[in-house]
Amino acid sequence: MAVPDETGSPAVVRARARLDREAETVRTEAVDRALSELAETGELTDAQRAAVERLSERLVDQLLAGPRARLAVPGDRDRAARTVRALFEPSTRESGH
Repeated sequence: MAVPDETGSPAVVRARARLDREAETVRTEAVDRALSELAETGELTDAQRAAVERLSERLVDQLLAGPRARLAVPGDRDRAARTVRALFEPSTRESGH
């Protein structure tokens, strides 16, 4: 028996990668900003920096759990991929596709 395709079409794979890239960009910018603000009030320990990083990673994972799950549902994959594309690609939003 064939193993079911868990990722979907190339469009779904690209959408998942785009979603993760965008989230990672926002996460790292927010962490950098937070660590900079915290550093202004005093010295941060490595443990404190690591705690902020872990917190940000958990938040992103929790926020993206739903969209990632939709990208994995066979009947919804392509629609979810189009939605991700529409959210992050201005040319897609403008053309209505």
